Amino acid sequence: MRLRVLVLSLLMVIVSSCGYRLASRKGDVGNGQTIAVPTFINSTYTYRIEQRMTESVRKELARRTHYRVTSADTGDVVLRGEVLGYSTAPTVFDPSARAAQYALGLSMKVLITESATGKVLFENGAMTVRETFQLSQNSGDFVPEDPAAVDRLAESFASAVVASLVHRQ
Repeated sequence: MRLRVLVLSLLMVIVSSCGYRLASRKGDVGNGQTIAVPTFINSTYTYRIEQRMTESVRKELARRTHYRVTSADTGDVVLRGEVLGYSTAPTVFDPSARAAQYALGLSMKVLITESATGKVLFENGAMTVRETFQLSQNSGDFVPEDPAAVDRLAESFASAVVASLVHRQ
């Protein structure tokens, strides 16, 4: 008798669930399709910045969608990008007029198209992301922080691109 009540109670809880789900789930975006993400074009003098941005986008697509991600030039959907600009500038100075914080800026061009129809799924000719990093106040403790800041910049950019693809109308 007790088991019957327990099973019935559990069944009622399951059936009466509200149907909400977490927003970070993959849904059906890209289900059964391949998305090609060839290495982006680098129109700057910054060494390998295009490779870091491309790899970050590939990882984010694999994590947040059902697309099969490839580095080839062709797929059901093709995502192309170009690094248009990369800049660093000091934003905060210490009392001795030495830079204590820097800002990184990245300008990208992104185009996502459907191969079969040529339909543009997403396009942004001037996508901009920014990140900051601080320098150690003691010159003896110098640790280069800019690589970690570039990684955060790449993750921010990749997240924005994938969100634009997933949430397009």
